[in-house]
Formats: sequence, structure tokens, C-alpha cells
Amino acid sequence: MPQKKLLQKLLEGENFSEEEMTFCMNSIMDSHFSEIVIAAMLALLQKKGVTPTETAGAYYSLMAKANTIVLDDDAVDTCGTGGDHAGTFNISTTASIIANSAGVNIAKHGNRSVTSSCGSADVLEALGFAIDLPPEATQKLFEQTGFAFLFAPLYHPSMKKVAHIRRELGIRTIFNILGPLINPARAKRQLVGVFNRELMELYTEVLLQTGTRHAMVVHSMTEEGIALDEPSLNGPTDIIEIQNSTVTRHTVYPEDFGMTRHALSEIQGGNRDDNALIIRNILDGSAPAAYIDAALFTTAMACYVSGKSPCINDGILLAKEALESGHTGKKFNEILKINAELSSRYRLAIN
Repeated sequence: MPQKKLLQKLLEGENFSEEEMTFCMNSIMDSHFSEIVIAAMLALLQKKGVTPTETAGAYYSLMAKANTIVLDDDAVDTCGTGGDHAGTFNISTTASIIANSAGVNIAKHGNRSVTSSCGSADVLEALGFAIDLPPEATQKLFEQTGFAFLFAPLYHPSMKKVAHIRRELGIRTIFNILGPLINPARAKRQLVGVFNRELMELYTEVLLQTGTRHAMVVHSMTEEGIALDEPSLNGPTDIIEIQNSTVTRHTVYPEDFGMTRHALSEIQGGNRDDNALIIRNILDGSAPAAYIDAALFTTAMACYVSGKSPCINDGILLAKEALESGHTGKKFNEILKINAELSSRYRLAIN
């Protein structure tokens, strides 16, 4: 398929078929296109607007090239898009830790910061977690704790080929959309926060096509009109829920779940060390109520999609019990201990 024809199609604002998008992504990942052509395609796709069909085509290409890992069909991923520029602490990462202590198996896909001051990999590393465990060590950690962090560069090495092009472009591209979809463990239970409400339908269509079991696509607003890629503690949260092939839509408010309203300024984060301290304080119960409530709200949704809780209200109770009993802190310390042992063992084996 001539690259000139593909570029011309994008210039004219036409959409790619799934097969054309898969071909393009394969060609990009295999370095069959020049860097100039890749940059042009990414920019033109973004200008035109990426469709669900194009996203699915890119998904199939990247997953075919991924280093996948077998964990648990019922493991939950809380990876969202990021990119809301709201400056909150790492809420979904905190939620994955609390949910795990409440009995939820976690397969969190994540990376270092791209669009925020601190990504999930950054804050976990600051907490003392070795993010670069080889897959076999990650499997052992998961077997012992029910928790896995899947560091994107280890599982999607082909994406390194476009990293510098994305940096040079300095704009959002289709790759920003793909992150929550390309979990290397093929997680079928997900909580996906999105920075733009318009993306909710796109994710819904792609998740349906790729066989999700139970997922919630979430986007919210604060009272000040600031968009968030997580549930809001002071405004409406839009949810599209996908359970097998059934789709339902809800708009909820914190009061619906007995949650206290908090201003966005009360859940602000900072750099990796700032956010690591916030998480430690949440785990030991010394954090301000706003931080704890933000973590509990998101955790409750993760518990719900996991099947551990029949509804979000019960998820809040389950998460609160794990946190307030001290079990969350103890469980995460256990994870850190086993993670460190595995990291040391595998590094010695390599050296």
C-alpha cells in the first residue's frame, strides 16, 4: 500500500479502514516509513480526529508486537489517559494499591510521566518499588501478592522507535489514546479515566470490540469547569459502563455515595516525591480527608469492576475497611519487600 496514497487520504480528511490502520502501524513500528512520513501521519490523524476503527487497527498491530504476560483473567487495570492537566496526585495508582489490599487482583499498566509531572511509574519508584522487573519476576510477584505493575517500555519495546518523534511533535497523538487499551496482560476488567468527554464513546466501541468483561470509562468535571480523567469530588462524573456486551450510561455525584465534596485545590499533587509522601500518608491514615476520599472513590469503582463489590457504595465500604484497619499499609509493605527480593535475585542472575 503506497505511503503517498495513505497520506493523501489523510490530507483529504478521509478515515482509514481497520486494515489500513493496522498496515500503517505495522509499517511505523517496523521502520518501513521514514521519520518525516511518520510525523506527518501522526499529525494528520490527530487533525482529522482518530476514529474507533482506526484505534482498533492500531491496537491489533501493537498487541501483536507486544511482549505479553499471563496473569489472571479477572485482574483489574486502572490505567487512564492522563493529560487532564489538573495537577492531582496519582489517584488511580493509589486506588490500585488500596483495591489490592481489599482482595482485588491488579495488573496495572503504566509508564513514566508524559503529560503530567508524575506518572504511575515515577511515583511507584519513589515509593521504593522496582518498576523494571522482568516478566517472570512480575509473574512471581503477582502469584504471591495479586499485584503487578507492567512497565510499558518492557512490554511494548517497538514503541521506543517513535518516542523521539512524539517528543519532537509535542502534541497528543493516537499513542496517547492507546495506553489504556494495550495492557500486556490483556486485562478484561478496567477502570479507564479519560481527559476528554468526546473520547468516552471511542473507548466504549474499542473495548466492546476487543472483548472487555467489565469496564467503566470515566470523565468528570469540577465545579470550576476543569475536566478530570477520574471521578470528581465536587462535580458530575460521567460513566459509561460496559459489562460483557451491555452498555449503560450514568452521571453521578459524590453525594450519591455519601462522599463529602472537596475542592480541586485540596487534592493537588506535585513531583514524584511529593506524591509518594501523599500516598504514604493515605496508607497510614494521616493524610487530609480530601486525599483519602479521592482515593476511596476511585478504589470503589475498581472494586466494582473486579466483581468484589456488587455496587460502588459497597466498594467504598470495602476500601474504607481495608484502609482504616491498617491492612492496606501492611499489604503494600509486603509487596515492596517481595518486589525488592525479586529485583535483587533477578539482577544477580543477570550479572
